[in-house]
Amino acid sequence: MNVKSKGPLIALGLMTLAVVGVACASAPAVPPTPESTPAQITIKTSAMPTPMPTSTAAPEAVKATGSGYPAKSQATARPPSYDPTQIMYELFPGFSLVSPRLDDVLDEIRANKDTSEVPVMVEILRYMPSMKSREKLGSALRDVTGQTFSSDDWSAWMEWLGKNREDYQPPIGYIDWKASLMTALDSRFALFLRPAREFSRIDLTEVVWGGVLPDGIPDLRNPKLLSPADADYLNLTDRVFGVTINGESRAYPLRIVNAHEMVNDTVGGEPISLMW
Repeated sequence: MNVKSKGPLIALGLMTLAVVGVACASAPAVPPTPESTPAQITIKTSAMPTPMPTSTAAPEAVKATGSGYPAKSQATARPPSYDPTQIMYELFPGFSLVSPRLDDVLDEIRANKDTSEVPVMVEILRYMPSMKSREKLGSALRDVTGQTFSSDDWSAWMEWLGKNREDYQPPIGYIDWKASLMTALDSRFALFLRPAREFSRIDLTEVVWGGVLPDGIPDLRNPKLLSPADADYLNLTDRVFGVTINGESRAYPLRIVNAHEMVNDTVGGEPISLMW
C-alpha cells in the first residue's frame, strides 16, 4: 500500500509508524502502577447518563464541619431556624430515595429566595428517582432563578449554571456534602474530594459522575500493532493520534480509541497514557 496516497493523517506511516489494529482486543483494565503512569494527554467530556439507583444517606458527621464555599446569598438576613446547610442535606437523602420533606424544603427555599441551593438542586436533578420529584425540583429552580429550562433538561441547567456560577455560590459545607454524595457512588471519591476542604483549583460544582462504574470502560492496554501497509481498514479521512518518542512512532486511530477512551502503551521505551 502506498502510504503517501492516504493523505496527511495517514502519512505518519512514513516514520516507520506502527498502527493499532482494528481487531485489537483490550485485556481487562488493570490500574497501572505509579511508576508507569505518566501525565494524561487529552480529556474528553461525555454525556452523563442516569446512574444505577443506590441507596445512601449523607453521614451525620459531615454536617457539622462548616467547610466549603462561602455562600454569597447567606449574607441576606433569614429566620434563625433556616439553615442552608441543613436544607442542602434534607433535599436529597440518598439515591433512589425522595425526601419526605421535599415539598416543605422547596417551599422554604422559595420563601427565603435562597440562591445558594441552586447548585445543589441542579446537581441532584439528574438523580431524582421519578418524574414527579424531578418536576417539583425543576419548578423550584425556575421560581428561584427565573429560568425556563424543563425539569428533564439537566444539561441545559448545568450549562447555564456554569456561565452564572459567581451569582450562585453553594452553602457552607458544600464540599463535605459533595464528597458524601459522590462517595455513595464510589468510595474512592472521598480521597479525591475531601482534601478540597483545604484547597481546590477547580470548581467542584462541575465535578460530575461519568455514569459508569469503575473499570466499566476497559482501557486499551498494549494494543496489537499493524504496519502502515497492513492498516488497509483506515479511510482517507480517518483521524489518528500520532505519537513519536525516542524515534519510535505510533498512530492510534480515533475510531478505536473512542470505544476505550484511554490507551496505556509503551512508546520509545517510555510508558504513555492517552485519554479521549
